[in-house]
Amino acid sequence: MNAIFTFLVMIPFLLPIVLANFAERERSVRILLFVYLGLLCGVLLLLGVAGLFMGIFFSSPNAAETFQNASPGVNAVSLRALAGAPWLPASTILAVATILAGLSMSPASRKIVARVLPINPTSAMHATALVLTVLAIGLNLWQTAILTPLLVDQVAQGQAMPQASYLDVLVFPLLVFTLAALAGVGLYIRRNQSEALARLGLTLPTPLHLLIVIITTAALVALATGTEMLWQRWDPVGYQQIGSLSEAMLGDFKGLAGALAIGGSAAIGEEIFFRGAYQPRFGLFLSAFLFAIFHSQYGFSPATILVFVIGLVLGVLRQRTSLTVTVLVHFMYNATLVLMSS
Repeated sequence: MNAIFTFLVMIPFLLPIVLANFAERERSVRILLFVYLGLLCGVLLLLGVAGLFMGIFFSSPNAAETFQNASPGVNAVSLRALAGAPWLPASTILAVATILAGLSMSPASRKIVARVLPINPTSAMHATALVLTVLAIGLNLWQTAILTPLLVDQVAQGQAMPQASYLDVLVFPLLVFTLAALAGVGLYIRRNQSEALARLGLTLPTPLHLLIVIITTAALVALATGTEMLWQRWDPVGYQQIGSLSEAMLGDFKGLAGALAIGGSAAIGEEIFFRGAYQPRFGLFLSAFLFAIFHSQYGFSPATILVFVIGLVLGVLRQRTSLTVTVLVHFMYNATLVLMSS
């Protein structure tokens, strides 16, 4: 059920990527595309505004009691987390992001962005990617700030958490990110199969590449282990909270099967999207930042910084070798950590 729900939620974000391919040639489709993107920005703006009202509501006296009476199904733990969530700053970020995304549909705005990023300000595909990037940043920051305290409190109180299934990780990140990447490079629309693979950077690895994979994986595993040790020493409470949340949601992914599932789905889907389709157009740092933002579901912590650094390392590998190398490194890194935790 979670996998189906996730896929349905992602369809509104996948659709404009497909439309943008046709909009490169057809002006009528371009008009439809920008109307759709405007509506998408409007919906997320309403979500941000609703969050602002929630922040104002919970800042008023007796708000928690009023909310409890209106929603008797909400338990005390969830209520405390909802009341304590940073609704105002998080929703302000989301509202500002949707406004900026809307402004980025303007050719004049894209010309300014083109001075910093290697985009074509007249391209419908690049405009769509820019709008979705800004929306993704705002939505992920909002979601992390609002949901993480709620989930942490639920785990701390011993409440059951919905665990991710093998189908969930096949849908997101594998299916969703792969579809977004293939649509983004215009497979069978603007490019044939060989052209799309070349654009993504998928090539056969050389013996030197395989050696680089082994060395880089070992270095990243050592970096992750060191980060975990320092985090546990400097912030044992935060480390315990995020670790318990992660274990509660991914507890079934252990052993060889878990290593293959987590390693394979994330490595293929995320690398094809972030390093294959996204990075060549939007650059190393923005792709690494977006990569980290998508991994901040367990809060803003040293783990998020680690993911950003890993994104930079994988991005450099993509620039100097191929996407195949980054897929292999990502797979071996994730699989190794799963096996170590098992």
